[in-house]
Amino acid sequence: MTIDDSDLDSNQPLRLPFDSPMGRIVEMAFSGLWVIRQRGVLAEVGGRLYWPDRASLEQAAARAGIPLSADVVHTGRLDTGCFDPGRH
Repeated sequence: MTIDDSDLDSNQPLRLPFDSPMGRIVEMAFSGLWVIRQRGVLAEVGGRLYWPDRASLEQAAARAGIPLSADVVHTGRLDTGCFDPGRH
């Protein structure tokens, strides 16, 4: 979408190319599942609430017309190591 000066000079609100609120991608590291949070709750897309990977989540959101934030929330433990201050 491009915006030109005539769009900015109008007294009308700027119309965005989507009606849906932006979704937030959430990686639930402990389970390995990916979800979309929209308006504070999990978004159901095509009868699903979760996906096995980010790529399939993004494809489902695109088909449903849900714009996604570029920021990703990572929950749970992402590393496999353990920090042990007594080892050093």
